[in-house]
Amino acid sequence: MIVATALLLAASTGCAIPTADADAQLALDYVSFDVRSDRYGWRTLNASGCTDEAVALLTRYASANDARLSAEARRELAFHAGQALAFAGRDAESIAHFERAQDAAAPTEWRVYVAATLAFLRRDAAALAAARSAYAAAAGDSMRLRIIDGFIACPDASYRVAAHCRM
Repeated sequence: MIVATALLLAASTGCAIPTADADAQLALDYVSFDVRSDRYGWRTLNASGCTDEAVALLTRYASANDARLSAEARRELAFHAGQALAFAGRDAESIAHFERAQDAAAPTEWRVYVAATLAFLRRDAAALAAARSAYAAAAGDSMRLRIIDGFIACPDASYRVAAHCRM
């Protein structure tokens, strides 16, 4: 129902994904789907302000391909849906997607990165500091650590600004 509503809204906003294109994307392997950069790839849609369409496509892909996706791909799809919403300033909506990206079986680096993201969105400075320490111990000087440092350096900024605050 949500996907159908998003697709109807997309038709009225110029963000509509042609049915044949959406169906073709559902048949792609995960990596091809994730990196697709043409007009109707989820990243391009999101960058073009078509957040609802990007999230609907991510959600539809995850649902249609659940049986063949790795646990890592499932986590990443949920995370990307959360990111799309957070980049659009829709923090409250993004949290449920980031929570679905949490997985006790995931590598430590992933778990603490998602925890840091959730702490930032919830404006929980103590949890963010703890996640930063855990991430630094797990991954050292990575790009994600710089994103977490941005969350700490720009605690009142939007996700879009804070994620790039220390890049």
